[in-house]
Amino acid sequence: MRMRLFIAVAIPPKVKRALAEAQERLPNEGGLKRVEPHLLHITLKFLGEVNPKMLERIGNALGEVSFSPFYVDVRGVGVFPSPDYIRVVWAGCENRALEKLAEQINGKLAGLFAEEKFSPHITIARVKRKLALGDYLKENAGRDFGRFQVGEFHLVESILGSGGPKYSILSTYRAKINS
Repeated sequence: MRMRLFIAVAIPPKVKRALAEAQERLPNEGGLKRVEPHLLHITLKFLGEVNPKMLERIGNALGEVSFSPFYVDVRGVGVFPSPDYIRVVWAGCENRALEKLAEQINGKLAGLFAEEKFSPHITIARVKRKLALGDYLKENAGRDFGRFQVGEFHLVESILGSGGPKYSILSTYRAKINS
């Protein structure tokens, strides 16, 4: 049985509350699904469906990641792929160290998974059909959701179910001083 896995940074409750307020301001329309606040996170790399036999290799590779603690500013709201065709509403994450962490993870897992470009964000809603969110995007373009320190990241299993996904942290990797 395969496991659906991703690598993520957890978000503290204070920032989750600020993001939940922004979610409440989204229009109440069919086709828009808010991410439950307790599920909000920063995905560093999505691994997808993985054979459990690979867990040890993944863990060893992630154990080689070395980074110092850093702060992330969560600011502004945007959409993927474009304002004319919205599939995801996100809050931005600002700090080059976050991008470097994702790049390092991508590099350590290069022999096991395809490399992908990292886009620093927190998904706050998914969109199933055409919506106009121009006013919402303008109102929240520069909104500050808070700042927090990143001192660890997690390997997470996502179990999909009728009540939405359930996340389970499989392992945690803490910051180290680069040598």
